[in-house]
Amino acid sequence: MIFRRPELEKDNPIAPQPYVGPRRRLVLARAAASRAVTEETDLKKTLQNLTLAASRYVDCVPKTRKTGKSLKVLRDAIAQAERVLAAEDC
Repeated sequence: MIFRRPELEKDNPIAPQPYVGPRRRLVLARAAASRAVTEETDLKKTLQNLTLAASRYVDCVPKTRKTGKSLKVLRDAIAQAERVLAAEDC
């Protein structure tokens, strides 16, 4: 026979919340703070990689007299991303 425990079921609004003591709360707060810094550096690396890949793509596209609108938008986005990265480094 399987006993159901509503406090362990996901998304149960009437389930009692487990007690979290002061030590555990402090550990959770520290973990959340360090995770925010890691996410920021991950975002910066991702933006750098994306900018590099987009630049390579634009360089590989054959040069034509009439550049497409989407290519112009991509070049503008690359320039804006490089400005953001440069501003973060300062």
